[in-house]
Amino acid sequence: MIKTKPKILAISGGISPTSYNRKILNTLKQDFSNAFEMEVYDEIINFPFFLSGISEEETPVIIKEFLKKIQNADGILICSPEYVFSIPGVLKNALEWAVSSVVFTDKPVALITAASVGEKAHESLLLVLKTIGAKLSEETNLLISGVKAKITLDGQISDLSTKQSIQNLMDVFLDSLKLK
Repeated sequence: MIKTKPKILAISGGISPTSYNRKILNTLKQDFSNAFEMEVYDEIINFPFFLSGISEEETPVIIKEFLKKIQNADGILICSPEYVFSIPGVLKNALEWAVSSVVFTDKPVALITAASVGEKAHESLLLVLKTIGAKLSEETNLLISGVKAKITLDGQISDLSTKQSIQNLMDVFLDSLKLK
């Protein structure tokens, strides 16, 4: 039997082309390419605002495709900044579209919050992810405060402690995917 690599869907809460969070995801995609296949999903910027109570038929195609990608992924990796002490609106909107589904239920999720401070966004993201049933642990979430001093402009992790913390998170996350 041919063993396939786990499939990771990576979502950045930072949608700017210069986002440190996107850079971190692209670096992880490259650095761990031998361990998993990763798709960095960039379409959340195109999502309509979440509407509760709409039927399956009324759900926009882009949202159906997003939910299918989550469902088909072995794990989800979210990397997000903090905007005004909270979750970036575009990421919160994307997660809200998953509320009425079970796509996150028991889905292994790793969370990296990389920001100037990041504590409030990190706490909020953990709460939202737990609410939608994501499978998280202390070892699969990481807060990187002072990101600009720890990540280079090209996305390389320059701080040794941060590099080790990310390595530990990824090791535990990948182990959780093997246990599925």
